[in-house]
Amino acid sequence: MSTNLHISDEVSRLYEKLLIKRDKLKEQLNEVEKEFEGVSTTLKLMGLPTPGMSNLTLAGKTHLEALIEIAKANGNLLVVKTARRLMTRAGLFGNPKNASSVLFTAISRSGKFKALSKGKYELIEQNDTANKSGAKLDPASHEPAIENLNDVALWRRFSV
Repeated sequence: MSTNLHISDEVSRLYEKLLIKRDKLKEQLNEVEKEFEGVSTTLKLMGLPTPGMSNLTLAGKTHLEALIEIAKANGNLLVVKTARRLMTRAGLFGNPKNASSVLFTAISRSGKFKALSKGKYELIEQNDTANKSGAKLDPASHEPAIENLNDVALWRRFSV
C-alpha cells in the first residue's frame, strides 16, 4: 500500500514539473512569435519575399491557383524561385526539372502578373467585366458578350 502512495507522489511531482516546463515553453514560444512577426514585417517593408511560406495549402490546386495564392501570401509579390520550391514540395509538378518552364508559361499566359525584374512578378487584379483578351463579359451569364457572328464561332470553338 505504501508503495502505491509513494509512486503516486512521484507521478504528482513529475506532473507539476511538466506543467511548469510547459508554461515556460509557452512563454518562450510567444516571445519567438513576436520576434517572427517583427522580422516578417521588416522583410515586407523592404520589399523582400517572406521565406518559408510553409503555411500555404497548395496541394490539389492548379499551377495558376498556386501561384496566385503564393503571391497573395507575399503581399502580391511572386518570386519564382520561392514559388517553384513551394510548389515542388507540394507535389504539383510531374517532373520537377521542368518546373521553371511550367511556371513561366503559366505566368505569361495568365495575364495576371506584371514583370518587375528577373524572376519577380507582381499580381495584378483584373476587372471582372473583362476577360484576359479584353472582351466584354455579359453581366448575367459571365460569358463573353457576342457582338457579331464571327465572335459566336470563335467563342464556340474555344469554349469547349
